[in-house]
Amino acid sequence: MNAKRRAASLLLGVLLAACAGTPAVSTPSGSPPAALSPILITTTTTVPTAAPTAAALMASPLVAPTPTAVPLPAPTAAPTPSSCVTLNEYVVVTGDTLWEIAQRYGVTLDPLLAANPQVRDRGLIHPGDRIAIPPSAIDLGKPDGYPSAASDINNNGQIVGRIQSPSGRWRAFLWQDGAMIDIGTLGGPTSMAHDINNAGHVVGFSSAANNAGRGFLWRDGAMIDVGTMGGAIATVPMAINDRDQVVGAAFTVGGEQHAFLWQDGAMSDLGTLGGTWSFAYDINERGQVVGVSSMSGCDGDCAQHAFLWQDGAMADLGTLGGDSSSAPAINDLGQIVGDSTTASGTRHAFLWQDGAMVDLGALDGGWSGANRINECGQVMGKVETPYGDQDVLWQDGLMIALGTPGRGHSAAAAINDRGQIVGWSHAASGDEHAFLWQLGAE
Repeated sequence: MNAKRRAASLLLGVLLAACAGTPAVSTPSGSPPAALSPILITTTTTVPTAAPTAAALMASPLVAPTPTAVPLPAPTAAPTPSSCVTLNEYVVVTGDTLWEIAQRYGVTLDPLLAANPQVRDRGLIHPGDRIAIPPSAIDLGKPDGYPSAASDINNNGQIVGRIQSPSGRWRAFLWQDGAMIDIGTLGGPTSMAHDINNAGHVVGFSSAANNAGRGFLWRDGAMIDVGTMGGAIATVPMAINDRDQVVGAAFTVGGEQHAFLWQDGAMSDLGTLGGTWSFAYDINERGQVVGVSSMSGCDGDCAQHAFLWQDGAMADLGTLGGDSSSAPAINDLGQIVGDSTTASGTRHAFLWQDGAMVDLGALDGGWSGANRINECGQVMGKVETPYGDQDVLWQDGLMIALGTPGRGHSAAAAINDRGQIVGWSHAASGDEHAFLWQLGAE
């Protein structure tokens, strides 16, 4: 599949999922099919300081996009938020065994091993080794067993996603105070929620009364159609910030798929890096947008690069030596995460900050990819291990695999600044259920 088809397939996959009766659960939140980080990362991560004030954010104007690129400024630094919740970990001392560590924290040995894929032999741990303690997990699914998946969580603990109705159609939900609420549609039978901001405003995709697919913004109990860029195929919003700026992808009058920025009822085309298509995945409180775009001179198998759009211009973030990269997430400090091919052709997770893309590595020559980062600098995604692909969280050089609370597979989608992670996992019944993982809980 060429690069253009890879990006278009994400958009079309969302459309098909909404229209089909029993779609397979795709990776929530719109991140490309790549994953996160390595096991023990030797690079030191510098957390930036001094994010702009809320007043400065609200006062800063939004500049219309232009085709010219500009140099990327290094992000400013800000203190780590006091609300950050860290991973529980244990540092091995002489005489310790994994069984004893599991007993100390009230977990069984298998989940402890699953959370620490860097431990290859349960009998070979050494003084000074850091052992991550598995986070607790809560099944958010309904007792009637209908499949569900969570796609995002805000700092107030409100969760959004999708749940399958008895008719087999997906419906967008908002979970709060222990209850899962159906937030409706734009008139058609289906809807899916992708992202939620700290005000509880939600963006996603819905079918309309004529069964056409449209993007929506849900706020104050009402669902708003965000419109199109003139194309006949649906608009798909992927992220919203606290200023109600929305980003995603839509088709133009000419039939090309372009990244967009929606604000105050108006949609702006963010353009491309010279190619024919682009897709915006995330936006921070400063209005910086990240995503992926095809490059110029494409003939057949297109190269695609991660981009940062700000102040009206789209800038190429480059690669780790290969021909392609993608950026699914940015935090308010300007730190960007994603995945890129290396010179050898392997996909690796990266962290972009201070104007440079840093390779986060992988495990035993496998692939890795990052898909989320919060204000605490905690990075989330997937890594290939000898036991299969695993959802992991990386912090300060320690990687923890989230594991599957029930059985089978799981997919983590988002993390907030309180150490709460949402996604989906197979419940004990075997159905796919929305799940909430909590870091720091013993």
